[in-house]
Amino acid sequence: MTISLEAFAKVNLSLLVLGKRADGFHELDTIFQTIDLADRLTFEAAPALELQVDDPSLPTGDDNLVMRAARALQQTTGHRGGARIALEKRIPHGAG
Repeated sequence: MTISLEAFAKVNLSLLVLGKRADGFHELDTIFQTIDLADRLTFEAAPALELQVDDPSLPTGDDNLVMRAARALQQTTGHRGGARIALEKRIPHGAG
């Protein structure tokens, strides 16, 4: 079974950075609106987690947010299986 989803870009209408969290991310107070621009993520079952990205300038290891989210999902659910994840990058890197 294969699942494909779009991850939409957003425009911040209001953004306040409240401080840095222990996990390295920032605590935010924001109002945002999604727009039509989107990356596409495709998932299929696999023995381990793996990420394929169509932009060679992007990492595919644990420093990629997609992989970090997938590993956090494994830890939270206790699921030991994996997934083959394909990321079709359409949103400019770091832009939303």
